[in-house]
Amino acid sequence: MSKNLLSIVALIVGIGMAPFLLSDYGVSLATEILIMSIFAVSLGMIMGYAGMVSFGHAAFFGIGAYTVALLGEKIPSVYALILLSILITAVVALISGAVFIRTSNFSFLMITLAFGQLLFALAWKMEHWTGGADGIKVSAYLDFGFGEIYSPLGLYYTMAIAFILVYLLLRAFVNSPAGKITKGIMENESRMKALGYNVRIYKLIAYCFSGAIAGFGGSLYAYFNLFVSPDLTHWTLSGQVMLMVIIGGVGTLLGPFIGAGVFIVLQNFISTYTERWPLIMGILLVALVLIGKGGVIHWFGLAGKHLKKREKPELEAATQPLKKEVAK
Repeated sequence: MSKNLLSIVALIVGIGMAPFLLSDYGVSLATEILIMSIFAVSLGMIMGYAGMVSFGHAAFFGIGAYTVALLGEKIPSVYALILLSILITAVVALISGAVFIRTSNFSFLMITLAFGQLLFALAWKMEHWTGGADGIKVSAYLDFGFGEIYSPLGLYYTMAIAFILVYLLLRAFVNSPAGKITKGIMENESRMKALGYNVRIYKLIAYCFSGAIAGFGGSLYAYFNLFVSPDLTHWTLSGQVMLMVIIGGVGTLLGPFIGAGVFIVLQNFISTYTERWPLIMGILLVALVLIGKGGVIHWFGLAGKHLKKREKPELEAATQPLKKEVAK
């Protein structure tokens, strides 16, 4: 418990102190990382704790963003609009998930890809509402009752609080009985069925929960970017977020956060130097995935174990004279 509490405190302190070490552009980039981390951790949860690899998860992110863009003028309350984004996304996840979870592995991957492309096509074709390929501006403003939040620092801390709340919520879920049962289903589905658990119900709960979190991230992105386009529902965004999860570490909640940071920083850094940044980015990411099995967070674990092994002989050597003295 103390170790878990220490890691949570370290995460909160690190996120809280980051703006003091960054430029204005760095703060804006960090804000984007936090939003994409919410999206990435929602996908990472079903990948690492439910065994469901989705290539259409961006659909939920896009639904949340379009809800804010389309209803922002009619619903001025930020609380109501964000809650509506979560509810709409959860309902869509519930309806689609009821069908999708009947498939598994490759079939699940392909049907979620088809679902994402269906919503992308709808967003592209329904120009009267969505603006089509040109997208739509977001007229809603971020005001929680304390005045409009528009400064880079204000936006950063708003998204930081949102990410920490999502992280704690998902942490509570995966450690709950329902979360442990879901992970047990991923590890051995037939055994969990034999024990009497309704496998489909637990998988559907995880899928809906994940979709709702992704919709929440999409609504925050709309407030941050002030522009929404069909690209937010495209499979390429789902693929990018999947890479963030893999780079950071599948089966962890902090891994997607780290992966989002690595991916976005690399993307922005390389693109400033060359127009061929997608090629270089692809090579680097392939290398990271192949070399860093288990993700970046796994490297931290290995480094910690290595330091402990080095400290142990040093500690024994330092206490050896004291042991001899006690023996005398």
